Amino acid sequence: MWSEWWNRFLASDPALRRLRTAARVTLSVALSLVVVLPLLAWWGQPLPLAMLAAVVAINSSLGINDPDRRQQKITNLLMPLPAVLALLLSILTSPWPLPHSLLFLVVIFTATYVRRFGPRFFPLGMVAFMGYFFAMFLRPQLPQLPALIAAAVVGALTAFAMRFLVLRDDPEGVLERGRHTLRAQVHGLLHAVRDVAEHPDSTQRRRELHNRSVRLNETSLMLENTVGQLDDLDEAGRELLRQRILDVELAAENLLTPLMRLVDHPSGGATVPHAITALLAVLNTEPREIREATRLVAEGIEQQGSVEIAMAVRRLGAGLAELADATGELGGERREEAAPEPVGEPEPAEDDETGLRRPELRTAIQVTCATGLAIMLGQLVSPNRWYWAVITAFVVFISTNSRGELLVRAWQRTAGTMLGVVAGILVAAQIAGNTPAEIAMILTCVFLGFYFAGYSYAVMTFFITTLLGALYGMLGTFDEAVLETRLWETAVGAAAGVLAAVFVLPTRTRFLVRTNIQGFLLTLRDFLRGTGTEISEHGTVAGLQESVRDLDDGLQRVITSAKPLTSYRLRSRRSHAQRSVAMLSGCAYYVRNLAVALSSTVDMVDEDTRNRLAELLWALADAVESLTDEAQVSFEAAITSAHRTADALHDIAESLTDGPTSLHRTIRWLDRTTQVVEDLARELPAAAPEKQPAA
Repeated sequence: MWSEWWNRFLASDPALRRLRTAARVTLSVALSLVVVLPLLAWWGQPLPLAMLAAVVAINSSLGINDPDRRQQKITNLLMPLPAVLALLLSILTSPWPLPHSLLFLVVIFTATYVRRFGPRFFPLGMVAFMGYFFAMFLRPQLPQLPALIAAAVVGALTAFAMRFLVLRDDPEGVLERGRHTLRAQVHGLLHAVRDVAEHPDSTQRRRELHNRSVRLNETSLMLENTVGQLDDLDEAGRELLRQRILDVELAAENLLTPLMRLVDHPSGGATVPHAITALLAVLNTEPREIREATRLVAEGIEQQGSVEIAMAVRRLGAGLAELADATGELGGERREEAAPEPVGEPEPAEDDETGLRRPELRTAIQVTCATGLAIMLGQLVSPNRWYWAVITAFVVFISTNSRGELLVRAWQRTAGTMLGVVAGILVAAQIAGNTPAEIAMILTCVFLGFYFAGYSYAVMTFFITTLLGALYGMLGTFDEAVLETRLWETAVGAAAGVLAAVFVLPTRTRFLVRTNIQGFLLTLRDFLRGTGTEISEHGTVAGLQESVRDLDDGLQRVITSAKPLTSYRLRSRRSHAQRSVAMLSGCAYYVRNLAVALSSTVDMVDEDTRNRLAELLWALADAVESLTDEAQVSFEAAITSAHRTADALHDIAESLTDGPTSLHRTIRWLDRTTQVVEDLARELPAAAPEKQPAA
């Protein structure tokens, strides 16, 4: 039982990233307070100013996403500058309410728009907003500015120490933890299959099985990206590790298919739980023993007549064992923190969008309108605490790309605040006056809030609101009316954000989904066409994993953008978006298998067969392209050509006297890819990309 729950925990947090991030944030906040509070007391400054250190530490721990470690360090050290500048502007204009509020809108617009210049400017803009907001919250005076500067610097330095010295994310450690996560997710996938086998009519359990398969793909993608950061390995070593990770993912998915086919067969479902129980017991053994143990399980399954499942079990065991061997070869050697020195500041990607078509400008205008409306409505609720409405209107736009995502985020923030107000009142009533308990509660809420941040925005908001109850109690300003005011201001801010998202330069969720689907299809076209050309010109294929992962990246963008249409629906009937996502997921799965099969096939067949494989890939690429705005030929003509070439390949495969070969496997995955492309052609006519209005 304990091992099962541990596997569930590992599977829910790939490479323990959420746990490490939450620990890093909490320790950064705790260390910054340990340093700043005595400093402020010695300086004779108000102790609440230490909150700025915590704010800078949190933003430095969470927001920095530069592409390499050196740039991350630079951004971290720059964090106090925009915070202090925003603080100074707020302090200087605070005697004049109207200019003070108007300047806040300018800060908000600038903090949002500067993100177009690269990843560094996202955290810098965010901390500038928080600096201005902090000044409105505590109303510091100009003589206190040196103490605030010191607090900001301490917050940035403590976050730096935790991120790059104490809890640094070295690629080797991420890879090792990720390998354990991968195996735990295979466990979870098999548990989900067993649940479906025991309750075959349960829609909820089948949905959970699909979700676990998606998480397995996400983890594999994350690990393959991590492999590229292993400077101690040459390119051949990196390619081997990527192949091992892909082997495990495909082995698990290929095991899933025959198991589910057996579950859905009238006479087969009862045997599945027993087979899975035996396999789960095997997967709990040491990595070196997995290959032999899974072979014994496979032999037992094969004796019962399930040859396909037995073969899939063998491949899964071999994949897990080989991945353990490959990661184990890294040994205990830890790479020094020397990241490749960049030539210069990374250039922002070229973007053909201009004016109001530029997403950063559209978002900046939306956020400014939302926060302006929040200022006006928030003052009607509370002339002294309207800034809570502003911060809600601002943060609901963070990481949202469509109005559907914003609606979900606004509702989650309001619901989390509502429950957090109740919890905050109860917590403050129990621990008021007990300073150690209040500090412990604050740090606990920080940890839990940011641990669940990637899981549920509502849960994070709940813990942050509960934290405020303890914080107000520690500051001696707790009043139930304060938390009630926060609730109403949050609702007002969420409403302002929703109104801005709906009426000011809106980006429709369906438009975004269709745009991402088209991006996926164009990536698929490039993969098929490029692979066909490589086979034709060089007679071989290599390095397909990178192209496959580009396709997986596109799939993740589709899934993320479609969540408001798929995850928050009351109707049980599958929507158009759900059907499209399911088809694209199947397509990505078939292409992953096709890439593996092709690598060995082209080296074994003659030139005529290679040419036919290339022709089929080109025809499929044309068929996929015909579903996009870049169509050059009709879908009917392209798919007819594909079927004609596929028939010729089937004739070649049938003439082989040997048993199933890699050519048979390649043709099977090509057939399935062709079928899913035809299904997409029937599903996507209504999803032809529409033009997003410029204004």
